[in-house]
Amino acid sequence: MENFIWDPSQYAVFAGHRARPFYDLSAAIYADQPRTVVDMGCGPGNMTRTLAQRWPQAEVIGLDSSREMVQEARLSLQDDPQAPTNLRFEHIEAEQWEPDASVDVVVSNAMLQWIPNHRQLMDRWLGQMSPGAWFAMQVPGNYSAPSHRTIAELANRPEYAEASQRTYTGESIYTPREYTHTLIRRGFRPNVWETTYHQVLTGEEPVYNWVKGAALRPVLQGLAEIDERDGSNLQAAYLSEYRERMLHDYPPYTSPDGTVVTIFPMRRVFVVGHKELDYTI
Repeated sequence: MENFIWDPSQYAVFAGHRARPFYDLSAAIYADQPRTVVDMGCGPGNMTRTLAQRWPQAEVIGLDSSREMVQEARLSLQDDPQAPTNLRFEHIEAEQWEPDASVDVVVSNAMLQWIPNHRQLMDRWLGQMSPGAWFAMQVPGNYSAPSHRTIAELANRPEYAEASQRTYTGESIYTPREYTHTLIRRGFRPNVWETTYHQVLTGEEPVYNWVKGAALRPVLQGLAEIDERDGSNLQAAYLSEYRERMLHDYPPYTSPDGTVVTIFPMRRVFVVGHKELDYTI
């Protein structure tokens, strides 16, 4: 039985693929000399470092609801004499955080989808941010894909109902049009788009290993707790079926050089806005 708390090492297995949307997102922020930059949902902090390096004059703060991720991020600073000195990490729930007047840039990379009704939270932040500020977020939009659809289908099975009801809220996103409307309503000039990355993954069962680092984690953690309580073997049964279906839905291919690869399409929705003083529709 595996323990599926947030695991920084598992999340980092596909660090290169997970980093690309962050780079594409941050490249659309044109802030010159921000005072405070916040990375909401910073994870292990490796991408937050790039913000500190880009804006060395700013105070850069990585925030995350996972104590394990924050601890990993802090340790990485302690162990690196080359680490940026303008960077720190703090533990907080996103719903409890509010931007003060000094926050000129808010970045949120693949985090808000975990919060039901996060568009309302986003709207609150936008209303509190000062003129001239930038807001940038991206969320995965793969919920109709087999990797994510199967999680929801299995969650509805009677044998997994208890674990799913307690732990699996699903990931939710809004349409690009709805995000655009939210930006405009709060006086932000919108830049909203979506992209599907056709990721070429290697290794054994790469789709399963990708998803267990994030989307699959809550329900598996719930199943592990039930197994420990009842002496059952639900997690193993769930994993057996899920992994079999992933191999069927995402079959591996052998490239000309003999490398076994798996193509894993991943749709992402990007939302960037600048709170301009004179912006009108």
